[in-house]
Amino acid sequence: MTWRALALGAVCVLLVSIATPYSDLVMRGTWVGLTALPISAVFLLAVLVVANAGLRRQGRGLLGGELLVVFCMTLASAGIASFGLTGLLIPYLAGPLYFATPESHYAEAILKHLPAWMLAPGASAAKALYEGLPEGARIPWAAWLVPLGAWSVLIGAVYLVFFCLAALLRRPWSQEEKLVFPLVQLPVEITRYQTDHDPLPVLMRDPALWIAFLIPFVLHTINGLTRYLANMPTVNFHRIDIGQYVQGPVGGAIQPLWIRILFSIIGLTYLLPSDVSLSLWCCYFFFLVQQAIAARLGYVMTSVQAYPVREFVGQQMIGGILVFGVYTLWSARRHLRQAVRAAFSGAPADDRNEPISARGAVWGIVAGLLIISAWGMAAGGGFVRTLLLFGLYFVLQIVAVRLVAQAGMLYIQHPYRPLNLMLDAVGTSGVGTSHLPTLVMMDHLWMLDNRSPLMPAVLQGYRAAEAGRLPQRGIARAMALAVAIAVPASLWSYLHLMYTHGGLKLNPWFTTYYTNTLYCQWTARLTLQGQPPHLAAFLPMGIGGLTMLGLLSLYRSVLWWPIHPVGYLMGASWPMINFWFSIFVGWLIKSVALHYGGARFYRRCIPAALGLILGEFVAGGTWVVVDALIGMTDHEIFSF
Repeated sequence: MTWRALALGAVCVLLVSIATPYSDLVMRGTWVGLTALPISAVFLLAVLVVANAGLRRQGRGLLGGELLVVFCMTLASAGIASFGLTGLLIPYLAGPLYFATPESHYAEAILKHLPAWMLAPGASAAKALYEGLPEGARIPWAAWLVPLGAWSVLIGAVYLVFFCLAALLRRPWSQEEKLVFPLVQLPVEITRYQTDHDPLPVLMRDPALWIAFLIPFVLHTINGLTRYLANMPTVNFHRIDIGQYVQGPVGGAIQPLWIRILFSIIGLTYLLPSDVSLSLWCCYFFFLVQQAIAARLGYVMTSVQAYPVREFVGQQMIGGILVFGVYTLWSARRHLRQAVRAAFSGAPADDRNEPISARGAVWGIVAGLLIISAWGMAAGGGFVRTLLLFGLYFVLQIVAVRLVAQAGMLYIQHPYRPLNLMLDAVGTSGVGTSHLPTLVMMDHLWMLDNRSPLMPAVLQGYRAAEAGRLPQRGIARAMALAVAIAVPASLWSYLHLMYTHGGLKLNPWFTTYYTNTLYCQWTARLTLQGQPPHLAAFLPMGIGGLTMLGLLSLYRSVLWWPIHPVGYLMGASWPMINFWFSIFVGWLIKSVALHYGGARFYRRCIPAALGLILGEFVAGGTWVVVDALIGMTDHEIFSF
């Protein structure tokens, strides 16, 4: 851990935090801050490795460990400027004020229940944010200090829990269960040099890497050029709708059903255990079969909020997720018990090589939960209700991070969330109408579109540090520094862009859809119309929980059982709707490689799998840079 690595990492964090909002809002192109392995982090690392080659020839280049520190810092910060925080927070603070009209009833349904300190500083500030500043006016930075300062308390508490949970789970998952952590294999390998004087890492001297690299890079380059050259042919592998060929009730029930060829997903799947990848696409079709049978029986299937996922599917998934979350904690009980004893009784714990001491991690979680609950109470959500909401959320986050570490999922979206459970159990009257606007805002900010939260990045940073033989506590401090830089920098960038351009002229997905279509409209309906308890929802939840228990039992006790329980956790969620075909292809390629070439041939092809990931991510990052320099907008190379 060197000062130049920290300084360079800080510069990269600042660059990503300022540039990502510009890419999302103004350019409306490829989302570079999305997922647990963001394009921006991989692209910057690749650029640094290539630029570092000349310096290493002169003996002045960065060491592999220093590059890995820079990557971990960028990884921890990349999502904050997008779906991880800022991309949703600012519109949530201003949208209820701006979109409130006599017809919408937002004033009586939402605004009267929210304290002024947790919203934008007045209707005029919200109007300027969405319509742009009047000529000669200046951005009211001072007025935003109160709401952003208040929200920083909650953000800091949530992030504290993330860091501490990840620290407690690192050893059980990485050293005891030896999960594969597929997303960090590429960064680790392209920062691994044979000697201190080699210009390029060992991986980047392997021809298999570059052959595979060229496949996605060339195809994305061809499709990227079509935006500039009208006669350039396109290669359609982005989305091929095969659901259109299935007619009738069954066809409607299994929509959307499409093929998407994502080379990075194929490469990541090749790195997974075969039973895990098999279970992912098999369980996806297991849920599709359920939907088809329900349609044939005339069952009316409603979808969950915001996603094309059937409600009963989401309910089964949440039942399985909660059972698996308890199982995960139970599996790590020995390590967790030692940490709790160290915290409350002063018992010794072997935590010298941990990112955070056992005592510090436990007390950090306790302090974080208390601060979160107190903040929720001050904001009108109620202490116990907020504690229940976030307690369930952190269990779901543990499962989500497990899916990243074990199944290589780029992102996880739970279609059924803790607030849905609370409403099903007691309805809006039980939750309390006055508490709902605050609870729904916290639910939507942290839990609705969970594509780039911090906790997966933190745990992957710990794992990368272990693989690169870096000090765990040093990497924890480096990532904490990255977060401390990313939050204010991305908030500044977001406010500057919205005030300068006017939010209505920017990407409506960020500035309007979440705050108005999802948060405001759903909250107004809940508070004005109410929602009774829906105890029948606990039947599919129970089925999902029992199914998960059965899968866990079979997987642990029957040697030939081929389906891993993690496949059921992903179900027919939005990521699997997009990833299933690429996962199937990756599983098939690995199966063929092992069957005909054996373990040695499989290992020889790993650089090619990493090349597919690198080629797709570098192509996406390259086109974002090119489009930014030329001024091209609405140019999406690919999406997840």
